[in-house]
Amino acid sequence: MKKFILLDCILFLCLYYANAQSSIHGKVIDTTSGQNLTNAAACLIEAKDSMLYKFTRIKQDGSFNINNVDTGKYILLVSYPEFADFVSTITVADSSKNVDLGTINMIQMEHLLKDVIVKQQLGAIRIKGDTTEFVADSFKTQPNATVEDLLKKLPGIQVDKDGKITAQGQTVPKVLVDGEEFFGDDPTLVTKNLRADMVDRVQVYDKQSDQSAFTGIDDGNKTKTINIKLKEDKKNGYFGKVSGGLGTDNYKETQDMFNYFKGKRKIAAYLTMANTGKTGLGFEDEMKYGSSGDNMQVLDGGGIVVFGGGNNNDPLSSVEGWDGNYDGNGIPNAKTGGVHFDNKWNDDKQGINLNYKIGSISEKGNGQTLSQENLPTGVLFDSSANNFYKEVFRQKLDAIYNLQFDSSSSLKLTAGGSLAHLKSDTYSANQTTRADGSLVNDGWNNTTGSGNAQAFNGSLLWRKKFKKKGRTISLNFNEYLKNSDNSGFMNSYNYFYDNDSTSSVDQRKTNKNKTNSTTGKLAYTEPLTKWLSLVANYSIDIENTNSDLRSYNRNTDSAYSLLDSTYSNHYIYNQLTNSGGVAFAYNRGKLNFNVGTNVGSSQYHQTNTFTDEKLNRSFINWAPNAYLRYKVATQSNLSFNYRGSTRQPSAEQIQPVLNNADVLNIYIGNPYLKPSFSNSLSLNYNMFKVISQQNIWGYISYNFTTNPIVENVTTDTATGKSVHNYFNINTPTRNYYSYVDYGRKIKKWDINYDVSVRYNGYKSINYINDASNTITSNSYSLGLRLGKYKENKLDVSLSGNAKYTTNNATLQNQINNNYWTLEFSPNIDVFLPAKFQIHTEGTYTWNQKTETLPAYSQFIWNAWIGKKFFKKENLLINISANDILNQNNSYTRDQYTQSFHTTIKRYFMLSVVWNFSKMGGVATTK
Repeated sequence: MKKFILLDCILFLCLYYANAQSSIHGKVIDTTSGQNLTNAAACLIEAKDSMLYKFTRIKQDGSFNINNVDTGKYILLVSYPEFADFVSTITVADSSKNVDLGTINMIQMEHLLKDVIVKQQLGAIRIKGDTTEFVADSFKTQPNATVEDLLKKLPGIQVDKDGKITAQGQTVPKVLVDGEEFFGDDPTLVTKNLRADMVDRVQVYDKQSDQSAFTGIDDGNKTKTINIKLKEDKKNGYFGKVSGGLGTDNYKETQDMFNYFKGKRKIAAYLTMANTGKTGLGFEDEMKYGSSGDNMQVLDGGGIVVFGGGNNNDPLSSVEGWDGNYDGNGIPNAKTGGVHFDNKWNDDKQGINLNYKIGSISEKGNGQTLSQENLPTGVLFDSSANNFYKEVFRQKLDAIYNLQFDSSSSLKLTAGGSLAHLKSDTYSANQTTRADGSLVNDGWNNTTGSGNAQAFNGSLLWRKKFKKKGRTISLNFNEYLKNSDNSGFMNSYNYFYDNDSTSSVDQRKTNKNKTNSTTGKLAYTEPLTKWLSLVANYSIDIENTNSDLRSYNRNTDSAYSLLDSTYSNHYIYNQLTNSGGVAFAYNRGKLNFNVGTNVGSSQYHQTNTFTDEKLNRSFINWAPNAYLRYKVATQSNLSFNYRGSTRQPSAEQIQPVLNNADVLNIYIGNPYLKPSFSNSLSLNYNMFKVISQQNIWGYISYNFTTNPIVENVTTDTATGKSVHNYFNINTPTRNYYSYVDYGRKIKKWDINYDVSVRYNGYKSINYINDASNTITSNSYSLGLRLGKYKENKLDVSLSGNAKYTTNNATLQNQINNNYWTLEFSPNIDVFLPAKFQIHTEGTYTWNQKTETLPAYSQFIWNAWIGKKFFKKENLLINISANDILNQNNSYTRDQYTQSFHTTIKRYFMLSVVWNFSKMGGVATTK
């Protein structure tokens, strides 16, 4: 009897609990045809945190039931392909009553009014795995607006005044069109030239490496990427833009873009000619068009590679360290153009992507620099003023060909070649003083240079999947060639006050460099269990570098024929590296991790042909790594990454040759340097709530290097001359970084806001006159951004940032170099009757005074007023004003240095912009 009584009680409680919960039911039909929308998705979402609560499918008769619903506030989302989403707020207040929604009428997208699309933004954002997708038509932009204008409207995405894109707290270096590169790796050629009304979807995701995408095993190597998916009816036709302007002080610009799309075939071309700072060309590829300086570094696996980046001590560095992009210093003159073609055919089994770019850019101007040197016995202040001219002409052609043999194997071929011609002319006057104002030295330096460079890079990637799921093999082959031939003249004179002496240099310098690199890599993956896989790889690298640096003095006939062996060197590097590694990858449910290591054995043969000295070295290089990602919820992820790497000394650090490009700072390498080891750890968290449009992005990184290579500087306090060399120390150097961003929409006022907190710090060490000098720097910043858009009325964006920076050096640590930096940037558009528009933007910057550097402030204010013509508003005539207050002087500042440069200042311009297009229906490509 007791058992029956207990059973009755349990049944009574279950029935009571069931009766205490409600159900939501209704019917879903197509408004136009009246047919039931079978299998449409009905999602019940908790309004308080945007989490999915219940889910069901629409039945054959169009009805649906969501049972056992607790009391509370919910959002019902009904979705069906090619129909506008239905979104409704539902409150379940009485647990004893069911909610009958009646008939829900779904509207096809093609029949949906534009104002309905705009006002119902909640149904326009989707989270698909790691991809955040935005429906473009749900975010209203002005007629003829660009993709950049559209991106500025999307939650979690920011675009600055230079076109730099940040998504979910991370910089976006790549923007694709329908999954393909468009003019290579320059995002602005997509965002500033494609039109917003052509876009169907905007996808934001972390693009995996080719190897990871193929094997399905996440290796942690990802790039924040935006993919612009075009509407089908915008893939057939042509469109473009023609713009030009004439201004005061001989400023002028023209920018033209033409695009022809037909299905999967895209043809595009652009042309830019301007002296207003618009280059229209972002040479962001690795080879830098063969124009940058010839630095050499030994990679983690042991390979030596010559790369761009410039050598500050080379008389040609004013050109070689310049990538050809306008940085705001000097008055530029740019002429650039390019052509793009891509297509797929044979059921997408074959595809090609071609890009050709050609351009020249020059910069002319002057600058001033003030810096502080900390010595054990006091400080020295260095000041310099310079006039400069630099010019580069470049061409680059690259191609990508993809071939899908079948569903299991593919081939990818890439090839790129570049040509460049460079020249420069720089004159500088310098002076060094002590803290009491007494002169140590003064003088001048004049360098001129010119050169040519050629580069080629080709690769082959073959990939094969086997019948067993997860078993793959891939083979990668890469060939890199680069030749450069530079020459120039250097003249300098310096007077030293303490010993009443002088120093002068009159030399011709040449720099010839040849590099050949061949690499092969074999990778294999094997599934061990359903969730665990083994990844193994083997690679071989062959590197040959020939570097010939020579200095010639004048002879009695005024010809530069006397070789100066002190400042000349011919170095030959030959090396062979064999490396291999294993990693284990686990992927199950919400957890994904990868852990492994690579080890390489390298043999180097280095020959100084001037002294016939040979140096053979061998290294064992380790590269451990670990990656973990945990999916906290549908809209949030947590990831951790660790990477250890052996860092070999660079060529500048090991090559035993004196460099006298700056006679006050002589550099010499140390061939006996040992490798250092770098440890990099990072933690990343992101959360995005679709319904409330609320986001949190967080990132923390910590890096420390053991056995680091540091600089040893010996300074003669009587002359101000310094000799720089390098050695290893036992104390590690450190870097820290953290970033948190919180953003959401205030629905009551229709305002979007973002609040960000950032911390950045480092600890480095150098030696000055044999005394250890530890440098620590920390910066703390708080930022706020507000945005409001009212259709056809107002578009406002306001941002501000406050940063406090602390700097300390153990040598002369009594000097206070801590300071505040404040920034404020308004950006406002006002839309007036009769198609008039007013735009104004500005940036105010203030830097606090320190014991070394004076206070500084400036406000750069630009504005224009214009009128749009025709029904489609595709013709704009405007009058613009640049730097209205005439305060721009290209100011930069760090711990102990500040500089000013000639730059583009105030001018007024009359401009005309014509957007044209003729788009057909959906294209078909055979």
